[in-house]
Amino acid sequence: METVALDLLKLLKQKYDYKTLSKITGLPTSTLTRYIKNKTVPRDQNVKKLIEKIASTIDIAEIIREKVLINEEDVDVYELVSNPNMLKLINFFIINEFSGSKLTAIMPLDAHSIPLSAVSAITVDRRILLLSERPLWDDEEAITLTYKIPGFVEKFKMWLPKNVVSSKDSVLMISSFLNSDSLVNSAVSMLQKRGASITGLFSIMAKEQLWKKVLLPPGSRKKCLLLV
Repeated sequence: METVALDLLKLLKQKYDYKTLSKITGLPTSTLTRYIKNKTVPRDQNVKKLIEKIASTIDIAEIIREKVLINEEDVDVYELVSNPNMLKLINFFIINEFSGSKLTAIMPLDAHSIPLSAVSAITVDRRILLLSERPLWDDEEAITLTYKIPGFVEKFKMWLPKNVVSSKDSVLMISSFLNSDSLVNSAVSMLQKRGASITGLFSIMAKEQLWKKVLLPPGSRKKCLLLV
């Protein structure tokens, strides 16, 4: 969590001077200077308070809108998920939302969510369950995920090796732009058949009507930063 707090401070420093940051955080400018220049790190008891104060100043939905291209049919998130500073910022919301939850692995649900999933996995030191859009394994060695996307007649498939998921796992699914509740439902079913638990679902963006249809098992949480 110390790393997350420092990343947030450095991101805000690109926008605010030390005097403004001091007002936001309640910390002396001398302390902020040491944090941002990596001369020291916040104490454990101060990290959560620092993150909460910083989070209250960030309009993440508006920031995302500025970085993506939205039209009636699709959303282009490339600029957002290829920006390392944006990945760090969005990762904060993931860590903040699911902090304290049992988590053993992170599963990106689409190609554009892989960079964010990697940042989160490194932050919390957890495995990534990487789905493949091609059948790289024999049928008896793989789990097949089949789902539908609204507007398409054909069904889509992804694959995962059977031996990477067990009953000891609790999995957080991450999506860049969720445009299919069928994808989530299929992923949940696939994981549960292997005995795994579902920590939750995080999506940067989602279609509002589809997001409402997403049903997770009891005890799981879902979080979306921007509904369109």
